[in-house]
Amino acid sequence: MITTIANQLVKLLREKRFLDAQEQLFAMHAVNQEPEMFKERSVNGLKAMIEKEKRFLSNIKKWTHFEVSEPLISNSHFSIRMFTEIILINNDKVSIDEIIVYEVANGKIIKEQFFYR
Repeated sequence: MITTIANQLVKLLREKRFLDAQEQLFAMHAVNQEPEMFKERSVNGLKAMIEKEKRFLSNIKKWTHFEVSEPLISNSHFSIRMFTEIILINNDKVSIDEIIVYEVANGKIIKEQFFYR
């Protein structure tokens, strides 16, 4: 089951269907955790996670590069590498090279934790 969830997430992310991925694959009580420097370090609950994602996406003017690795899977966790280059609506260029670790329970993602600088 975890392999199916991981592969579906990668497929949706590669299509930039971030909100669909959250709505389809995440538990209602899921937790999102960013690195310490991020202003919104932790978000609890799917509704809050979706709102956070909408805010992020609304600031993107243009995608210049985007790639998502194949998942690396264990019993209850999987990880991916995601590399993003974007231009924000204020014309700032941003590059994010991150590892994301997901925890799965009862057929849903219950936690995502981002590692980047």
